[in-house]
Amino acid sequence: MPISFSTLAIFLAIAVMLHVTEEFLYPGGFPEWYARLIPPKKVKKSNTGFLVWINTLMMCACAFALYFGDTFHGHSIWYFNAAIAAANACFHIYGLLKLKAYSPGVITGTLLYIPLFIVGTMQLVGSGLLPLHRAIIAIAIGIGYHIFSVIRQGK
Repeated sequence: MPISFSTLAIFLAIAVMLHVTEEFLYPGGFPEWYARLIPPKKVKKSNTGFLVWINTLMMCACAFALYFGDTFHGHSIWYFNAAIAAANACFHIYGLLKLKAYSPGVITGTLLYIPLFIVGTMQLVGSGLLPLHRAIIAIAIGIGYHIFSVIRQGK
């Protein structure tokens, strides 16, 4: 049974809020874990400002998907956001395996982001509401953002 688009959009917004909470409320938190996973080549200021900015942007994208609703623009915004979130979940899983240590965000990423992305893909792409080529671009951007982030962190 399909889930309504507004429900998908609300679920993604809730998942993002829970994910950010898991990343930043866990003792030690995501910034410290990330620095262990990808040590910067030089000492730099905290990247907390960037992390706040990027997570705020993610929440705004969730709000725009809700604003545009069950339209082509709403579907596109939701799918791009969901693809970035699913890639983020995969990044957390990779880091968990590499460091053999809990990754703040891996639980919500694995249990919420990946299933939402799969359901959204089946509904939006499977029904033709979102063209396959647009879904492929969204997935490439989701993966590309995380590659860019790793390169940025390693400088």
